[in-house]
Amino acid sequence: VPSIPQTRPLYTKRLPSAPGGPITLCLDTSYSMEGRREILSKAVVLACVSQAHKQGRRCQVVAFSNERDVMEAGEITADPAGIHRLLEFLSHSFGGGTDVTGALKHVMKTLDNDEMADADIVLISDGEIPDPPIPLELMTQLESLTIRRGVQVHGLLVGKQESIPLSKICSETYDFLFEYESMGLFGGSRPRDFELFSTPFHSSSMGRSERTRSFFSSRRTQRRGGAIAAKRSSYEEDGGRRTKKRNRKFDDDDEAYVNGWDDEETETSSAKSPKSSSEGGQVYLDEVNKAVQILNDRAKSFVDSNRWSEEQLEAERNDEQSCWSYRPKLQAAIDMIGEGLVERQDESRLVVLSMLADEHILLLGVPGTGKSVLGRRLARLCNGRFFQRLLTRFTTPDELFGPLSLQALENDEYRRCTDGFLPTATVAFLDEIFKANSAILNTLLTILNERKFDNAGGQEDCPIRCVVGASNELPESDELVALYDRFLIRKEVTPVSDEGVMTLLSLPNQATAPCDSNGEASCDVLFSTGLQEITEKLSTAAASVVMEDHVCRVIVGLRTYLRDELSVQISDRRLLKTAQLLRLSAASHGRQCVDTVDCLLLQHCMWQLPEQKKSVTEWLMENLTPGTDMQQFRYLLETLRKEIQSAVRKTSGDISGDFGAREADVAVIEALRKETEKIVALLQRHHKDLERHIQLLRDESSFLWIDPEELISAKQLMLPRAEALSVEVEKVLVDAASLQLSISNGPNDMSAEYRLSVIEELWDEEAVQQIQFTAEEMELDMREAKAKYDLETFRKWKRAKKKAQK
Repeated sequence: VPSIPQTRPLYTKRLPSAPGGPITLCLDTSYSMEGRREILSKAVVLACVSQAHKQGRRCQVVAFSNERDVMEAGEITADPAGIHRLLEFLSHSFGGGTDVTGALKHVMKTLDNDEMADADIVLISDGEIPDPPIPLELMTQLESLTIRRGVQVHGLLVGKQESIPLSKICSETYDFLFEYESMGLFGGSRPRDFELFSTPFHSSSMGRSERTRSFFSSRRTQRRGGAIAAKRSSYEEDGGRRTKKRNRKFDDDDEAYVNGWDDEETETSSAKSPKSSSEGGQVYLDEVNKAVQILNDRAKSFVDSNRWSEEQLEAERNDEQSCWSYRPKLQAAIDMIGEGLVERQDESRLVVLSMLADEHILLLGVPGTGKSVLGRRLARLCNGRFFQRLLTRFTTPDELFGPLSLQALENDEYRRCTDGFLPTATVAFLDEIFKANSAILNTLLTILNERKFDNAGGQEDCPIRCVVGASNELPESDELVALYDRFLIRKEVTPVSDEGVMTLLSLPNQATAPCDSNGEASCDVLFSTGLQEITEKLSTAAASVVMEDHVCRVIVGLRTYLRDELSVQISDRRLLKTAQLLRLSAASHGRQCVDTVDCLLLQHCMWQLPEQKKSVTEWLMENLTPGTDMQQFRYLLETLRKEIQSAVRKTSGDISGDFGAREADVAVIEALRKETEKIVALLQRHHKDLERHIQLLRDESSFLWIDPEELISAKQLMLPRAEALSVEVEKVLVDAASLQLSISNGPNDMSAEYRLSVIEELWDEEAVQQIQFTAEEMELDMREAKAKYDLETFRKWKRAKKKAQK
C-alpha cells in the first residue's frame, strides 16, 4: 500500500538556487544486504550515476562493509574506462558486518580534493549498524564539515522503516521498499518497471539553504505494478519548517559515557557476526567458524612439527666436525691455570680462550695481583717457550728482539740473534707494556698482529700464540692507541676481596701449583702435545659456525651505543676479531651457530676504560634476548591481510582460476601468498632462535668462558623474558601460517564461498592495536582517564581495567 500523501510546505516546490554539485555514493555490501537488498541498492547506484552524468555532475562510488573493508571505484566518467570501473565495482561484495566508520573516513579524505570539496554523501544501507554508529571524534569532524562547508549526509534506508543509528549521522534519511520487501514479491514474479526518482537532484551541494528535497524530490515513489512505498523516517512537519530528529546527545557522566561508547561488543558484533535471523545465515557463520578452526589447527600442527628441540643440539654436538669432545680437557686446562689462585677463575678462562683464538689479552691492575703467574702457567701448559720482560721508557730493542749478530755484521748483514727472545716465544708476558718507547713500538705491533719479524732484510715467522700484557695504567699518548687495540680481550684484575683474603691466607703453599715448578712432566694437562691439533680443529669448526642476524644486530647495536652514549669508537679490526671469537666460543661448545649468550664475552672486548665495562654489561643484559618487536610483525601481517582481502574479493574467493577468476588477479594472490610464506619463514626462524636460547639459558653449566655467577644472573633476568616472547612469537606465527594456508591450494582447500569471511576471522585486528598500560595508569579513575586519553585509547584502557578486576 503506498504511503499516505502528506501536505507539504510550499517552499519544497521551489527551483534549485544553484547548479548541482558532486555526489559521493556509499554502498553497504555487508552480509545483511546480501540478496534482494543488495541488487536493488546497486540498481539505485546505477541510476544515481546515470542521473549525475545527465546533469553534468561529478560522481564517485564507494563500497563498504566494516571499518577495514572499504573499496573505491573512483570518479565514474562517461567513457569506456569509467563504465568498466563501475561494472567491476557493482560485481563485488564484502560480506561480514556493517560499520560506516571506514567509509566516512575515506570520503572525508576525498573532500580535501578541490574537485570533490562540495560533495554531499549518500549512504545506501539497511541500517543494521552499531549504536553509536561512529566514534565521537569522527562525529565531531562530520558536524564541523556540515557547518563550515554545508556538507550533508543523506541516508537511503533499504528494506526498513527506521534506523536510529543511521539517523544520528544523516542530515536526512529516507526509507525505501520496506513494504515491498516484507511482501516478498521478489519470491514470485519480477515486478514491472518502476521509477526510483521522480525528479533529478537539484541542490548545488545538498547542504545549502533554499533547496528542494534531494534524492527523492516527491518523497513518494510512484508505484507501477509493485507495492513500493517511501516514507520520511526522521523528519516532521512543524509549521512549514522541517525539524530534525538527530538524537546526538551523549551523557557526560563517566559510566554513561563509557557504556554508550566503549563496549565494543555491540560495535564490533556487527563487524564480526552478520545480524541475520535466518537459518541460512547461522549455517554460513558455522561453516566460517569451522573453516577458521581447521586452518588454526593445521597452522599449529605446522608450527609444532617445525619446533626446535633439544635433540637438535645433541645432534650438533655429536657431529663429526664438533669439538664438544674437547670440553673436559679445556675445563681441566682452565682449572690448572687457576689452581691455587684466589678469585682468578675468570682470568684463567680468558687467558686459555685467548690462546685458543690466537689473540692477546691485556690485564689491567695494580702490581702483586698475580698477572705474571697466569702467563707463566699458560706457557707451561702448552710446553712452549715463554718470554717475559718488564718494559720501561729506556727498554732497548735488544732486550725484546735479541742482540745483533756480530758475525753477521762482519758480512754486512743487520741480523739479530732472536733465539730465546720474543720473536721465537710461544707465550710472552710483557709487564708495563704501555711504557714501550717508539724504538720498539713498530716492530712490536708487527709481531702482535701479523706474527712477522723483520730481520736481515727479510721477514721471519713468529710462533707467538698469545701475549699477556700487563699494566697498572692506561695508555696516555696517541701513539700507544694502536698497541692498545691489538689486545682483543681486556680484563681488570682487582685485589682479592675481604672474603677472599681468608682463603688466600689459609693456603698451605702460598698459591703454588704444579705448573709453577720446573719439572718437565709437571704440567702435562692438555697443550703439551696436542695444541696444534686442537687449535686447527677449533679453527675449522669456527669457520663453519653461522652468525645469525639477531647476533649481528647485538654487535651493531652495542657499537652504536658505545659511539653515541660513551663516545667509544670500535675499530673494524676489533669487530671482525670479536665475531671470530664468538664463533670459536660456539664451536668449543659443539654448536653450529652463535647464540646471544656467547655475546656476554663482549663485556671483555668492547670498552676502553674499566669503568665502562659495567655499562656494557648492563646493555648486554637488556638486549641479548633474540627476536624483534612483535608489534611490527603484527602491523605487517595486518597490512598483508588487507591486501589479500582486496585481491580475494576481486576473484570471489577463487584463488586458482578454475572458476573464472582473471589470470592477473590470481597472479596477485600468488604473489601475496609468497610474501606471506616469507613472513612465516622469518617468524619460524625467530621462534627457533628463541627456543634454542631458552634451552641454553636453562643449561648454563655448559658454558666454559663465562663466569657462572654472571650466567646465573643472566638466566634470572633473560629466561622469563625469552619465554614470554616465545609465546608471543608463536601466536603471531600461527596467525601468519593460517593466513598462508587460507590462500594456498591443497587437498583440504576451503570453499571459495567462505574464503573472504574466513580470512577476516583469522585473528582480531585489535591484537594489532594493543596498548600496555602501567600500574599507575590502571589506578586512574574514569574521569582522569577520559581527560588523559583520546576516545580509542580510553576504550582500550577500560577494557584492560575490566580484565584486571576480573
